[in-house]
This record gives sequence, structure tokens and C-alpha cells, in this order.
Amino acid sequence: MSGRVTHWDPIKGEISVETPDVSDIRSGVVLPAPVRRMLPIGAILALLWTMVQGFWTDGFPFVPVAVTTVMFALMFLAGELENRDGRQLKRRVELARRKGWSYTGKLMERVREFGTVMTSDGADRRTHLVKSERALAVEDRVPELTRLQVGSFVGAQFDGEFWGTSSNDGLPFWVAIGAMEMEAGLAANPALRRDARGGRGGFGVFYSLLGAYKLGRKTGVRAAVRPENLFHKGPLDRDIKTESIAFNEAFHVSCSNDAGADADLAVLSILTPATQTTLLDLLERYHTVGFVIDDDVLFFLAQDKLVGANAHPDRVDAHLADLLTEFEAAKFSLKNTVE
Repeated sequence: MSGRVTHWDPIKGEISVETPDVSDIRSGVVLPAPVRRMLPIGAILALLWTMVQGFWTDGFPFVPVAVTTVMFALMFLAGELENRDGRQLKRRVELARRKGWSYTGKLMERVREFGTVMTSDGADRRTHLVKSERALAVEDRVPELTRLQVGSFVGAQFDGEFWGTSSNDGLPFWVAIGAMEMEAGLAANPALRRDARGGRGGFGVFYSLLGAYKLGRKTGVRAAVRPENLFHKGPLDRDIKTESIAFNEAFHVSCSNDAGADADLAVLSILTPATQTTLLDLLERYHTVGFVIDDDVLFFLAQDKLVGANAHPDRVDAHLADLLTEFEAAKFSLKNTVE
């Protein structure tokens, strides 16, 4: 195990992090995408077959049950062969060490919670997985970016965190990352089957990157810039406006301070033409972007997808490393324009 390193942290102020040792993690077998896609679909279809057969016939559905058992067993075996969680941990730790950062996924792991459920037989003690205290604290710190918002953010789920120092200006930063498999093969919108890096296909990975960056000065405001959505159109469109029509159509700007017009002016002083141009450029690069300025801290969220060949596990490793490098550069560019 690596030794503990103390970092600036936007949630707790300061945190001591130990990057795990991954020398014993096996590489796993990378299964073809069609196999990974068809196994869960086949298991669901087999389960439905079992339910229908059991409902419409008097006898025990031996064949459907056998097929369902085999399909779920194959899913479990595939997961063991691929060792996706282990490969993900290994690539992230190796990236952190190359960059001189710290990484852990422990703080974001879901925890088991006990509860009592009333059934026909009385009280029954059961357990279920819930978000960790750390994950809930991140959501509470920047709810404008992390929670579900129809038409903009889909709700961020994170499974790992990086801490480091920017090579650009030496200031500390933090990045939370989350990635999950997605299936858009039947999506009516063809844009869901393409990514910004030339990938095409219905199967892929959807990722969220949330970063925090120390600014060089105090702004005295808490402002949020998020994608516009249907709930902010027409008579509900009452956010802070800039002189850029393109920016106003793309983003919704709000300020939580109670300083009235003075707070609005402070936000507009941050949203310089250069800041607006940077955000519009980022919107071209990522599917969804937004940021929150909380006094002297800049929070920045990007959500997007990798599909087709880009979602192959071997290429996801390289792409996510590139994305984190791009993300740091994007935050630095945005930080410079805000300052």
C-alpha cells in the first residue's frame, strides 16, 4: 500500500488519502461487446419465459427454469472472467501514479444499511445498499450539478476520486469520476449512438466528471451555470442574462446570494466574454457541462459517453486517461477566464 498523503479537499477542507496497491490485481479477459450485451438481455428474456410458462401451464416449467439458471450463471462467470472492477481500479491507480496524484474509490462505495420491513409474517430484518456518507456530502455540496435535472443533468453517480496539484499553476484540485455501461441500440435519437470521438454503436459507457479547483481570489458569490431546459423556457425564463444570445440559449445562470442586483452584477463580472466562449466550447466537446462558483472554489461538471469501439475496455482505459487530462486543462482554462 502507498503511504497516506494529505490534500486540500472541497468537501472536508483537508483529507488524508491512501492510494491502494494494485500489483496483485489480475488483468481479466476482455469479452467481445456482443457477448456482454446479449448475456443480460438473454437472462431477462429467459426469466420472462419462465414467468409466462409458469402462469399459463399447470406443470413446472423445467426448460425455462434451466435456461434461466444457465443464463444467470453465464452472466456471473463472465463478470468473474472480465474482472471489470479490478481493471478499472488498476487503470485509475496507474494514472494517478503517473501524474503524481492520489486516488481511492473506497469513500464512494455504497454501504449496507439494515432496515425492518413489515410482511404478512411480521417484521423482517433486511439489508440494502445505500450511498456512502461521502457521496451524500458531495451531492449536498453542489446539488446544482449532481442531482437529476430533466433536460440537463441526468444525476451524477461517482465511484472514485482523484486529488492532486495542477501542473499549470500549482493549485490543488479534486476530481470525482463515475462510469457505467449504457445501452442505446434501440434509441430513436441517432445522436445517442455516436460520441464526440468518432465512436458509433448502441453499446457504450456513460461517464461523469466533477472537479473542484481553488481560485486565486474570493468572489463573494455562489453562482450556478447549468444547461437550459424546458422548465426555464418562456415565462419561466427568469435567470441572469448576459449580452450573448448563444450563451443565454445554452445556459441557465442563477445566484443563491441574497444581495439582489449587487449579486447579479458580481455574477456578470465573472461571466466575461472569455468565460462564455470557454463554456460554449466545452459544450461542443462534452454532451453536458456546467459549473458552480462558491466564493473561492470552482466546481465543474461534464457528462458524456463513449460508444462503439471507443467503449471497448482496452480503449476506455486510454480514453478516460485522456479525458482526465483534458478535464484538467478545461478547468484551468475556465478558472483563468473566471479570474
